[in-house]
Amino acid sequence: MQVVQAIGAVKVAEVASGGVKALNIRQKVIGMVLHGYKKIYHDDNVTIAEAGDVFLFNEGLHHIEECADNQRFEQILFYISAEELHKHIVALVHEYNLECFSAHNCRKCQSHNFVVSKPTKALSEFFGSINNTFSNDNTQIGDHLRQMRTIELIYHILRSEDDCLRNQLLMGADVDRVKFVGCIYDHILKDCTVESLAEATHRSPTSFKKDFRRYFHTSPHKWFINQRLQIAHTMLLSTEQTVEQIGNYCCLHNPSHFISRFRERYNMTPKVFRQTARGRK
Repeated sequence: MQVVQAIGAVKVAEVASGGVKALNIRQKVIGMVLHGYKKIYHDDNVTIAEAGDVFLFNEGLHHIEECADNQRFEQILFYISAEELHKHIVALVHEYNLECFSAHNCRKCQSHNFVVSKPTKALSEFFGSINNTFSNDNTQIGDHLRQMRTIELIYHILRSEDDCLRNQLLMGADVDRVKFVGCIYDHILKDCTVESLAEATHRSPTSFKKDFRRYFHTSPHKWFINQRLQIAHTMLLSTEQTVEQIGNYCCLHNPSHFISRFRERYNMTPKVFRQTARGRK
């Protein structure tokens, strides 16, 4: 599993797909696909970010595949910490009298930790100007310019309509929430109890359960099982590890329990799922 802790704004160019990757992202990532397309695997679905789409990844685990179009995949990425985001939003609200409250609340915002959307004209022009600052020999921009452009990016999103992108951006400025959610994602592949998680997030077990349901809209047990099954689902597609190895990696150590849980969710055993999926290719 890859952990992304990059700082700044970067342009990524690839010539071929590297397959499905599991990324545990520690900062909010906002970007635009320039060429090719990005597949985002979640639950039992796939969302595609096409060229020209804007995307936002919240802190946490993401399963993605970046696919080249005519042997070309390009994207621009901004990495923004919760502390930095909070600071910039406070400054923008004070200076431009912008609204920092979101009334938007849809099922996608409750269940997904990412957003894919069509950009406003202002956002499209913004990423176009960012692309023009990059040269073939330079895929990063300096700290001062990055901070200026990050503030500009946040400004454009705050000025847009109250949609998923704006709502998720504002949620990301809640530093306590981000730390809580980040700690939970750090424990997905660890054997843990409610009590140990409560201690790790500096809460009582009762307070932990309350905040967990507020942020994840389900119980800890159900959420952890679903996340681990999704990781197993991705690993069956993208690795050569055995079913038993994958079950152990995903903290589903009892093989019969793992197979039973997997069959409940995907209507087939892990072995049959892998054979069926590869047979379609």
